[in-house]
Amino acid sequence: MKRTLTLLTLIVMCCGAWGQANRHLLRYGNRSYNKEDYDNAEVHYRRALESDSMDYRGQYNLGNNLYRQKKYDEAARHYDMALQQPQISDQQRAKTLHNKGNAYLKAGMENQGQGMPQLQQAVQAYQEALKIDPKNNDTRYNLAYARRLLQQAQQQQQQGGEQNQQQKDQNQQDKQDGGQNQQNQQNKQEQSNDKGQQQPTPNDDNQENENSQKQKRANPMEQRKQDADRMLEAMKNNERQSLKNQIKKMQPVTGKHSDKDW
Repeated sequence: MKRTLTLLTLIVMCCGAWGQANRHLLRYGNRSYNKEDYDNAEVHYRRALESDSMDYRGQYNLGNNLYRQKKYDEAARHYDMALQQPQISDQQRAKTLHNKGNAYLKAGMENQGQGMPQLQQAVQAYQEALKIDPKNNDTRYNLAYARRLLQQAQQQQQQGGEQNQQQKDQNQQDKQDGGQNQQNQQNKQEQSNDKGQQQPTPNDDNQENENSQKQKRANPMEQRKQDADRMLEAMKNNERQSLKNQIKKMQPVTGKHSDKDW
């Protein structure tokens, strides 16, 4: 019995010593935090959690310290750990949810184009905080702000999806047009080859043109020669006729002569 009491006394003393050491570490951490010495404050908060990981204050204070260092995702995780502690009050829960919403809001604002999940988490945290403390105007304002950013992110995502689809459609159309143009060029080439086979060779064309020109040059000369021969023949005919006429004038007219009866 005495041994049991002694053991319990030692356990209580140890727990008291651990609790006292934990309080001292948290106090030192708070002093550094107030001086904006966030690195030193983080060291003390983490040491306090090593001695008592179930302490709500250590998780909450470490979350605030990480938030000041702009480590928003890690801060939100420690806020979640604080919310899981059974000794947390409703007022403390509302404050922790508000700060959790701030951490996710900042994380979403930094991850432009990819911060939609964080913004959704922020909206949810603010809504849960308002259920506990509906009169908190800061939480209500932050909720409205987070909703507006979330709506903008959703619109940008939708526009980006539409642009991607339009780009895909345009690429597909360009691909089809390119194939059609290639086919048209191939058809034109085949038609050109067919025409080339049907047309005479360049030498034949030149020879044909040369012969044609020779014929054109020869025809006028032949024509003039024929005209000269006809004129000469006509002149000969005229001379013969003139000679006949002269002979007729020289000879007496022969034939029947009749006198008119009065």
